[in-house]
Amino acid sequence: MDMMTSELSRRSMLGLFSLAAAMPLAGCARTGAAAPGTAAPGADAWQTHHVASKTDGLDIVYHAAGRGKPLVIVHGGGSNAEPYRRLGDMLTGHFRVVRVERRNYGVSGTRASPISWEQEVGDVGAVIEAVGGRCHLFGHSAGALVSLHVARRRPELVERLALYEPPLLGGGPGVVAVKAKFDALIAEGKKDEALVLIYGHFVGLPEDVVRASIGTRGPDVYGLLPGASGDLEALTTLDTDPAAWAGIKLETLLLVGEKSAAHPLLDSSAALAKVLANSRTVTLPGQGHSAQVSAPDLVAAAIDPWFRAS
Repeated sequence: MDMMTSELSRRSMLGLFSLAAAMPLAGCARTGAAAPGTAAPGADAWQTHHVASKTDGLDIVYHAAGRGKPLVIVHGGGSNAEPYRRLGDMLTGHFRVVRVERRNYGVSGTRASPISWEQEVGDVGAVIEAVGGRCHLFGHSAGALVSLHVARRRPELVERLALYEPPLLGGGPGVVAVKAKFDALIAEGKKDEALVLIYGHFVGLPEDVVRASIGTRGPDVYGLLPGASGDLEALTTLDTDPAAWAGIKLETLLLVGEKSAAHPLLDSSAALAKVLANSRTVTLPGQGHSAQVSAPDLVAAAIDPWFRAS
């Protein structure tokens, strides 16, 4: 693998659990001005709040900045809300941006198995009610799956929806064996091997690429593993039939990366585009699954006018 190919591989950590989402890889992030009409990074201070989940009372943390209609961001797997701060900064000129800290990822509370999508619907629902009762909703990766569940169960809470590559077709009973092996590796203290497993299984990334990316992050990446295990558990129960989601009538923007993996990422978005009657798809040029880190200006330029058009 030559140096350029290796860097492109590192920039395309495209799986369900995005190390790139947790921290930019060297040479990955774009620089430049914020998207037109949006606030400069750091223009409005973020304030941290707590709310009890509507499902089980678990402490859910969220960060808010800006003014206007609430725009709630639900982060992907293998991450917390911090890597979405720059994107949020770019949106505070028109919205009150709210970054939710998903349960089990070390900021909000932790709840042992059983893990369910319904729990996270209660988490996000509680945040939305706390910030105004109706919002725009943006979810990335596993957070996009959470957002889909919110849209199906609590459509009255959502004005418009934007989903960045929900891996719908990557779930189901076939994930049971993957989760069992993942948890066994964690129990044996083989944390790097657990990460290699999920990236290799879901994305097909070479082991050396995964290990190099772990090295750029440092030991704090291991604190995200309980959340990843929870996401795997939830994925085993995911309804992967696209037709099951056809009842969502909200206007929905589907974001996809030009360089994202065909399966399950691009295939899932294409399948949803066929059944969501009020959807449109926008491709992010030159990007993979983590453009909120590598090119937040492109993501902001897509979702800012989408939400303002409502």
